This record gives sequence, structure tokens and C-alpha cells, in this order.
Amino acid sequence: MRIKKRLLISLMLIGFFARAQQTPASKSQVETYLMNAHKDGLFNGNVLIVEGGKVLLRKSIGFADASKQVILTPEYRFHIGSIAKEFDAVAIMLLVEQGKLTLDDKLVKFFPTLPEWAKQISVRNLMQYTSGLPEINYQTVRSDADNWKDLMAISQLDFVPGSSYAYNNNNTFMRRQLVEKISGMRFKDFVEQRMLKKAGLKEGIVDPTDADSLLAKSFNNNFKQDKLQAPISGWTCVNLDDLYKWSASINAFTLISPESTNFILTPVGPDRQAGLGRGTMDNNRVLTHIHDGAALRYQALLMVDNARGRTIILLTNQKHDNIYDLGNGIKAILDKL
Repeated sequence: MRIKKRLLISLMLIGFFARAQQTPASKSQVETYLMNAHKDGLFNGNVLIVEGGKVLLRKSIGFADASKQVILTPEYRFHIGSIAKEFDAVAIMLLVEQGKLTLDDKLVKFFPTLPEWAKQISVRNLMQYTSGLPEINYQTVRSDADNWKDLMAISQLDFVPGSSYAYNNNNTFMRRQLVEKISGMRFKDFVEQRMLKKAGLKEGIVDPTDADSLLAKSFNNNFKQDKLQAPISGWTCVNLDDLYKWSASINAFTLISPESTNFILTPVGPDRQAGLGRGTMDNNRVLTHIHDGAALRYQALLMVDNARGRTIILLTNQKHDNIYDLGNGIKAILDKL
């Protein structure tokens, strides 16, 4: 609540001076808003704002790691949390369009050694988070092999597939495993070779390590740095420009058709998530596309409003759970309050 209040006060002051000067929303106003957030300890990261189809602001604010000696630049890659699930969702639809599987195929077709529940869960269920699979046990799972053991031990699903909704990473895990099984490639290789290159992403990496010199390291408010770790594999990390290119490839249907895009952009109901987060389409045009993600102390936000030619991207390596507050503040400035 205090974080929201401080951001709101900053936003109100910017709006007051903008109206007093009778000037339109500008790069400097957005910059001031974000710099104030940084001074208040509420934002450390990179931002890209495109308005009217043109870059309004591309800026780095703060540090690349906990040492406070390395200054961020736009070239740094970030973990983007759940936004990385877009890559497995698009990969599945690529394979569907190639006739390698259908959305109604059951998991048992590809993984015959899984328990009985594999006969009930369809690919569609995985895509819509309606499989009934429980969440990954983050207390014990440290690798894909650990998670496979847990899956093999499941005797009963949390609900009948298709009857309810539960957003969790076992759906994501199985989507990535399907891509590997069907393509015969490691998920990392499939994404990097068959998707990132075609979409024009030059710096994206799946599952980078601490040795990656251009990976921003996450840290807490006391500047204690996190150890880079993930219970399951398959997490694509990108910089500002590459996330913008990825968003543009979704808009342009570079990798998959409008029909496939609509399926993974439209959730099964209100307050739900789809493979691309959530959004809207009108015929063959993406109107909006909104997705956020978090991992360790990384947090990311992608907000697309194509009617305004607007894209807002925020990447932080010092999470404060205020990414939507920041994004909505930027929107308010762009909308001239």
C-alpha cells in the first residue's frame, strides 16, 4: 500500500506540472516518474516505451548486480518469468500447424509410461491450464528429472481435466516436454534455432547460467544477490529489444497463424491466463496483449495496445511486486492523465 501511495503521489505531481505548463505527455515526464521510483527504491531495471509506433523511451535505471558497481545498459538480458511460457505455447501451436499433433491428443499418446491420468489430459488442457495437474513441489524439485519422478507418483489429479482451472508450472513443464518428444530436439535448441532466429531475436538465450556476462543478476532490497536457479528447464531470457521484437512477431503472425494466436491469447474465462497471458483480437489483428512474469527477484511486464501503436516493456532485477503500478502509471502519463 505504501509503495502504491508513493508512486501515486509522484504521478499526481507530474500530472499537476504537465497541466500547469499545458504540455503533452512526454519522454521527460515518463523519465521523471521512473527516476523518482528509482530514488524511492521502487524500480531498478530497463524500460522500453513505444508510442504511436515510434520509440519514446529506451532507458536503463540502476545496477546490473548487487555490487552496485555495474551499471545497467539496454543490452542486459533478464529472466522474464511467466512471459517465457509464450515460447512453449507458440512452439506447441507451430507443431499443431505442422500436423505433428492436435489439441485433442491425449498425453498418453506421447508418454505411454505415465500413470492413468495421462489418458484424460489433452494438449488443449495443458494450453488452457485445465489439466488438473498439481503444482510443482518447489521444496523438493531441483531438476526436470525430479519433476518427472513426482509426475510418475501422482495417482489422482486435482480435478477432472477440463472441469476447472489451475494456473501452474506442471502444465508448462509438460508443454516443453511435448515439444522435445515430438521435435526430437532439446526445448532450448528448438526455441533458439526455430523460433528466436525467425522472429529476429538476436540476443535471446534459453536457460543462461551465472557465467553469462550480459545477464542482469537479481537481488533484494539489502543488495543480497540471488543464486541463479530454476526447478525446471526451458526459461527464455531476453533484453528489451528482443522482447519488443518478440511482441512484434506475435502481432505480425511471423511464427503462427492468426487462428493459433487467438487460441493462445484468449483465456478460458475472466481472471484467467492463456499461453500468451491475455489479450484481444479483431479478425486477423491483435488489439491488446498483456503478460507479466516473475522469477527469483526478477519481474517483467509487457503491455501492448496496437490501436495506439503502444508497447510498454518493464524489466527489473529487484522485484517490488509493483510492476503493474509502474506500467499503469506510465499509461496514465501517455494518456495525458
